[in-house]
Amino acid sequence: MVVVGVSGGVRIWELEKYITARADEAEPIVLNLDRWVLEVYRTLIGTLQSAAWLLLVFFVFALIAYVIIRGFELRRGGGPPVA
Repeated sequence: MVVVGVSGGVRIWELEKYITARADEAEPIVLNLDRWVLEVYRTLIGTLQSAAWLLLVFFVFALIAYVIIRGFELRRGGGPPVA
């Protein structure tokens, strides 16, 4: 989950624009406080979004597995337990 979150949140190509020049004679973009806040915000949102997608996919597969296993149990005659 950490790997998916970090890989989804950190966008190297967005950070490269602060290091490399945009044209032959142009200076790189200055990384001031406003841009730091924006990049950290984008990173947090991307990380949380990636983690949410991972959890959604995991729970969908878990639900499908549960339904398949429950179907096999009902087919064998192992119905719900009587209390």
